[in-house]
Amino acid sequence: MTPPAQSALPAVGGGTLSQTLLELRAILENATVGIIFTRQRLIVQANALAAEMWGYAADEMIGLPGEALNASREAYLALGEEVVPVLAAGDSYRSERQMRRKDGSLFWCRISAKAINPEYPGQGTIWIMEDVGEERAIREAFEQSTRELLGIFETTLIGIVVVRHRRVVRNNRRFEQLFGAAPGALIARPITDLIAEDDLDALVERFYADLRDGRDHHSELRMRREDGSTFFVRISGRAFHVADPVAGSAWLIEDITQRRAAEHALLEANSEMERRVNARTAELAAANEKLQAEVFERMQTEQQIWHMAHHDALTGLPNRALLQDRLAQALHQASRRDNRVAVMFLDLDRFKSINDSLGHAVGDELLKQVAERLRGSVRSMDTVSRLGGDEFVVVLHDVGNADDVVMVAEKILASLAPPLQIENHSLHMTPSVGISVFPDDGTDAMQLMKNADTAMYHAKAAGRNNFQFFAGHMNDAATRFFNLEQRLRRAIDRGELLLHYQPLVDLERRAVCGLEALVRWNDPENGMVSPGEFIPVAEETGLIVPLGEWVLREAMRQNRAWQEMGMPLIPVSVNLSPRQFRQRGLVEVVRTVLAETGQPARLLELEITEGSLMQDQEETLVRLRELAEMGVRLAIDDFGTGYSSLSYLKRFPVHKLKVDQSFVRDLCDDKEDAAIVAAIIALARTLGLDTLAEGVETDAQLAMLVQYGCRRFQGYYFSRPLAPDQTDCLFHLPALAENLPPTATQPKLF
Repeated sequence: MTPPAQSALPAVGGGTLSQTLLELRAILENATVGIIFTRQRLIVQANALAAEMWGYAADEMIGLPGEALNASREAYLALGEEVVPVLAAGDSYRSERQMRRKDGSLFWCRISAKAINPEYPGQGTIWIMEDVGEERAIREAFEQSTRELLGIFETTLIGIVVVRHRRVVRNNRRFEQLFGAAPGALIARPITDLIAEDDLDALVERFYADLRDGRDHHSELRMRREDGSTFFVRISGRAFHVADPVAGSAWLIEDITQRRAAEHALLEANSEMERRVNARTAELAAANEKLQAEVFERMQTEQQIWHMAHHDALTGLPNRALLQDRLAQALHQASRRDNRVAVMFLDLDRFKSINDSLGHAVGDELLKQVAERLRGSVRSMDTVSRLGGDEFVVVLHDVGNADDVVMVAEKILASLAPPLQIENHSLHMTPSVGISVFPDDGTDAMQLMKNADTAMYHAKAAGRNNFQFFAGHMNDAATRFFNLEQRLRRAIDRGELLLHYQPLVDLERRAVCGLEALVRWNDPENGMVSPGEFIPVAEETGLIVPLGEWVLREAMRQNRAWQEMGMPLIPVSVNLSPRQFRQRGLVEVVRTVLAETGQPARLLELEITEGSLMQDQEETLVRLRELAEMGVRLAIDDFGTGYSSLSYLKRFPVHKLKVDQSFVRDLCDDKEDAAIVAAIIALARTLGLDTLAEGVETDAQLAMLVQYGCRRFQGYYFSRPLAPDQTDCLFHLPALAENLPPTATQPKLF
């Protein structure tokens, strides 16, 4: 899709275009923020402040790829994954992230991005950049100070309460303990309910009178516990605002019951001097005890704060910060002793499906049990850490050779092999493990982590539940991914994509009952590119959204063209990727495409995978109902391969189940596949849903499917996907004139 041609630019604001451009350039160069214009991920313009921010001369930045400004390639790819869909939707993108200067140093930057024209991404993007390193340092210092003050507030041995309009609005735990109250029980209570004095009103008035006069209030009085008993306290109070002390004040409450009792005993002994000495001694002892207790509690608090800052809250394992520290120490020691260190990056296979289907509580318990098994698989000197989500990192200190690492990796796989018992569930969880070794695979922590992560993805690609050592060629895959992404972007912009169509056959009617649109890419340089190669790239980078919209629009346009040629009115099926299905505005896109192409909704069938339907079922239900109410037909693609619950079939307004070709392939030889297919067809018939079998290639497969009651089919037995100009072959299949098996409800025709 090419943007509309630009007409000659008129004078702006009463001046010439040249003058306007000079004014805009003056604004750009004098802006207090860095401004960068990019096109096709290359910098085409940057102001002086942006160049200074990254340590470049102004002309050095022109032509640089956006990746050069990012902290790492991974950070660059992650930024792209976040920003592309936002900009494509016409919205502004904002975030804070670390960037890398020309000299390699990192700094924090606040980023704002906006596509110049969301409908034409090739016109470029404007980026507003602010160095927020100092701001973040100030903010972190403020947060640290706040945490310290809150720690003092909660750990002090004196009760503290904030009162507004004579009601408790905030208190520490010591205040609740003084009154024998549960946490939070005193919030919103009138402060007068806690005072036991007979002249309560006069006391309160004296208190607020002192505050109004700008004095702190100090007094001793009896207060009432929750159980009705009374105790003596010393109260000190200060107003937040002298002009209106009732609006807010802070009270310090100290239990002096024991002191009052001691004083009373000394008075009875009629020894003024002894009483004073004893009272003073008691006060000093209490003060010393209080001081010691506060010092002890402060040390405990500091230990707790350090532990919380360096450990994962869920599993108790070291977090990323502590992992980096221990890995740095291990590398330092290994360098001095000429030893090896192994870094193992673990990702749990299909953990998200457990979280989505069983809930986060089950997922959290699973992660804790996995953490315990990992701890038991390594030595006490080794480090097991959790980065977040279902990602773990194991650092093996002082490794002798690769065989030692293999032994630990096998031990980890074996430890996770037995099922995990959580509530009423017996769950099997397998890991994919990537391994890098110092110094062979890197000499610094960042490189070792990156290479271990790369190896982990290769472990997943190799079938999961295995481990892979890093090899240099693994980074080639990342390069190929990036190159393919760039080529795919150009292909979408240049219209190099096309659609082929595979007929859907109704055997009972001996006719084509639909066509499935399948995207193809004819790369001018490399020829036909397999969908299995470029679709995953499109899904991961977000390109699947504009690609999917193009497929939808092109399929409906082509169906309209066939109708104008006099071809039968039949629906066209379009696949929705999980990411496309979750996209906001999907329903409106479908409605717009149907209006633009003049196609009735009944001639569009959307195919959605089971996995897409099981994410956020309530939102899914709303979206499906909107599409169904519009008149669009809905089919569940690859049915039987997901982690679905049969209950959703009753709730979701779907019309068709497509039996996955993996079950059809071995239908005649595998009893389990045959039983699954028969069950799916019977289930669909019971629920009043259509059934279509995918991947039909042989007479035997077709005969068995017919025997099970299936009526509709798709596969090479009838036709391969064909170009749209092969009209006669698409709408009048030669296979339908052959001696096909009869359906169960009609006699044999031939």
